[in-house]
Amino acid sequence: MVMDVVHTIPELKTSPSFTPHSSFANPRRVGVIHRGAGIADNGPMIEHLLTSGCGASLQRFRPTRIQTLPHAVAEMTVTAGKKRPYSIVSEEWKGNQLEHYPRMKLDPYLPASEEHNTCARGPAPSWRPRLNGFEPNASIVLVGVRGSGKSTLAIIASTAMNRKVVDAEKVFQEMTGLSSSAHKKAHKPEEHLQRQVEAFEIILQRHQKDSVIVCSWIQRNTVAMLKEFSATNPVIHVLREPKAIQQHLNVLNDDKIEELLTVSGRLYRSFSNFEFFNVSEHSNPCLTPSNEDGSDSHFQGETTPARAPAPYLTLKRAERHFLKFLSLLMPTGTIPFIESAFPLTSIPTEKRDYTYAVSITMSEWTYREPTIDSLETGSDAIELVVDAKYSSLDEPRPGTGHKEESYRLAHIAKAIGKYRRSTVLPIIYHIACTEAALTDPSLQSLYMDLVSYGLRVAAEYITVDLRLDSQILRSIINSKGNAKIIGHLNLASESAPPWSDHIWMSSYSKARELGCDIVRLTRPATRWQDNLDVKDFHAAVHGLGEISIPLIAFNTGAIGRHSICFNPVLSTIAPLGDEARQQPRDTVTALQATQALYSSFVYDAMDLYVFGANVGYSMSPAMHNAALQAYGIPHHYKPHSTNSMSNIRSLVNDPLFAGASVGLPFKVEAIALVDCLSRHAKAVGAINTLIPVRELNDDGTIPDDYKLFSSRNRSGPIRALYGENTDWIGIRACIRRGLSPANAVRPGASGLVIGAGGMARAAVYAMLQLGVKSIVISNRTISHAERLVAHFNRFLSQNDLPLLSPQTSEKTTFQVLHSTQDPWPARIRYPTMIVSCIPTHSIGESPAPHFTLPEKWLGSQTGGVLVELAYKSLESPLLRQMWDKADQGWVTMDGLDLLPEQGFAQFELFTGRRAPKQLMRAVVLQSYRDDQGHANLAQLKPRLDHIGDQEP
Repeated sequence: MVMDVVHTIPELKTSPSFTPHSSFANPRRVGVIHRGAGIADNGPMIEHLLTSGCGASLQRFRPTRIQTLPHAVAEMTVTAGKKRPYSIVSEEWKGNQLEHYPRMKLDPYLPASEEHNTCARGPAPSWRPRLNGFEPNASIVLVGVRGSGKSTLAIIASTAMNRKVVDAEKVFQEMTGLSSSAHKKAHKPEEHLQRQVEAFEIILQRHQKDSVIVCSWIQRNTVAMLKEFSATNPVIHVLREPKAIQQHLNVLNDDKIEELLTVSGRLYRSFSNFEFFNVSEHSNPCLTPSNEDGSDSHFQGETTPARAPAPYLTLKRAERHFLKFLSLLMPTGTIPFIESAFPLTSIPTEKRDYTYAVSITMSEWTYREPTIDSLETGSDAIELVVDAKYSSLDEPRPGTGHKEESYRLAHIAKAIGKYRRSTVLPIIYHIACTEAALTDPSLQSLYMDLVSYGLRVAAEYITVDLRLDSQILRSIINSKGNAKIIGHLNLASESAPPWSDHIWMSSYSKARELGCDIVRLTRPATRWQDNLDVKDFHAAVHGLGEISIPLIAFNTGAIGRHSICFNPVLSTIAPLGDEARQQPRDTVTALQATQALYSSFVYDAMDLYVFGANVGYSMSPAMHNAALQAYGIPHHYKPHSTNSMSNIRSLVNDPLFAGASVGLPFKVEAIALVDCLSRHAKAVGAINTLIPVRELNDDGTIPDDYKLFSSRNRSGPIRALYGENTDWIGIRACIRRGLSPANAVRPGASGLVIGAGGMARAAVYAMLQLGVKSIVISNRTISHAERLVAHFNRFLSQNDLPLLSPQTSEKTTFQVLHSTQDPWPARIRYPTMIVSCIPTHSIGESPAPHFTLPEKWLGSQTGGVLVELAYKSLESPLLRQMWDKADQGWVTMDGLDLLPEQGFAQFELFTGRRAPKQLMRAVVLQSYRDDQGHANLAQLKPRLDHIGDQEP
């Protein structure tokens, strides 16, 4: 992979006159003072492990031109030190260790004073407010032990955000001519630390903006600098599985690695402001070995067996995971093109009707990790509960036990990391506050630290207990960053006040006045009347006539299940499959709650269709009906073949009509049926989805997305028809899934579209939404291609394309190739994105086209992704051509990838629910029949087996 890696080589190399900042002027070897017996003496060893050459080096990249400030070298090869056995490093440390570090006995769960919160001592970070928000171009710092994957994550961030990578170790090497470990051997400790301080201060001074800084150093003065830097910039502590770190460092002793992670973790947390768990994933047999820096990345030379997972897959998931994490820290728009195109994304979860948060406690997760399917299906959020059993908030804490506490925090980060990597659902982070924590200062401090940790791991929603003092709550709320705060009150006693008691309205008012984003109030139901009373409370809040915030209010326990089903916002539910628990009557699943809405006539069973000239072969009915059944939605999706769109008017005017998919050849003709087009459908110039509108604005216009979704699943007279296009969403998703990080869209990237019909327009629009600025069209009829180009040039000239991400100043250009004999345009890079929109089967008397791409158009050195939209044949000449280029980095996708991707968006539009993606993908593969009626299950089995490995 070729990329820009910046290493600033300052004048310090030959300038003895440099005077560091006064606070860094007296460096000395750090002594990490810890309170647990046996840990205090390990500070020097930890530092040595983190800064020596022990462990595998960073990934070796190809030589690249280095963009630097003045005095920097022009070119260099980015490599790192040799792997060195732990025993050698350990012996070196023993020869240098200092045994005179004092030991401090401090209670780790009481608020740390300034006197006891020095970087040298490295105590656990007590609660402290942080800056609320960062500048969009603020540099990001990644810290952590070697082998945690910092370098790979830095490359991912720099590629997506167009930033420089600054590696502290390489800067030091360029300054001194020696690696840190070699320099440490050759010089006195004081001189070595002084040079590290000088290098790091230069890095932070010169790269405060537009950079990604990587650092493993952990000594007193660099820690002080980073702590100060974290006031204005994200400093992210990168965690990873202990086994992965152990393998990277070549440490055989489990206790040593645990000690390393415990001590270093506490110190990293003392100066960083965020924490990211870099989830290790098990490689499939077709994957090549992991990189030397401990990452699971594959930047170049990927090889792909026919339709088994591509070998860069683990890195692709890591890429999506890390960029999602960064998007939760940074201002909106900082990371281009990460925004989801799916319809529900535009509506906050708490603003939608009848949403559910599936709850899992950390104690349960540690014992039995639920499957993603059991959590995701029917849910709108995942609530991770740090219960009292796990947090020990129900009992006073001793002054020791740091290893246990570090383990707990890392497991919380791991749980959030695994769910975030595998699903798009937001995380609700809830600390179960006990009665003891309300009165015991040490437990209250522990509670605050755990809440603070929710901010560190960037949970989308964080609960705070409304029984705490308003000043304490305000300090959390004022430091929430991009998180949303849920003011929570659960009075669990059976003698809890009734809903008519003033405490509930007072708690709601308190949360609103403090600035909470949502309020959640719960109590156990002891009689059926409690369910009616909570409905009255909802009505009372709604009738306040003041600025309100979303309310979650329901009863708990077996009698309270009714109120859980009918609470409109983020009801707490159990994972699917938990009906078999010993006490199932106390819980409700998403399936049960949804069935309750329909059986009580809140919602109605309705009809969905796919319209087209010949849709008897369509897999859409099987795909959508399976999803509807899994959710407990009693709608029925039916195929309806017709030779004229005029024949469907009676169906779309039926009071039970819930929506329809529009197939060929009616995607343009169907526009005449609708009263309003979405902005995206206007831009594409075709529709594939019809949505009934039953409520209009007072002025007769179509309502916005929120009102449009709120009328879903209810029958009645149809006032208008709304046209949408989800084909471009599916194509965009396929391109994103198939592009390796080496081919991430950046300035100069180009795409090729084969065809000029409605699907070709959707493909062009998908590329524009990904930020592609150079698009080439190849079509047999030149006039059709030119018409397509004119269509998009008109929208671009009027600045009328509803693009999801801010655009650069780079001009968008189109070029039409007149035949396959044409050379590739000289001023445009070879394409890394190719979408074929032409048929692969015979149509009428026209034979199947045996289309392949000219080799002279396939000059990309890093390969790319080919998406062929047809699926009647899974072995077209074009697919076979690109399979042969798998070893050159080419990844292929076909219509069986596209159908569910665009279907996810349609499912959201039809039902107002998130689609069960894994299920819908599986059903498409299982129900596939080729043009000869054959299932080809043997050929599709590798794809079925690895559905869970795909991006969510």
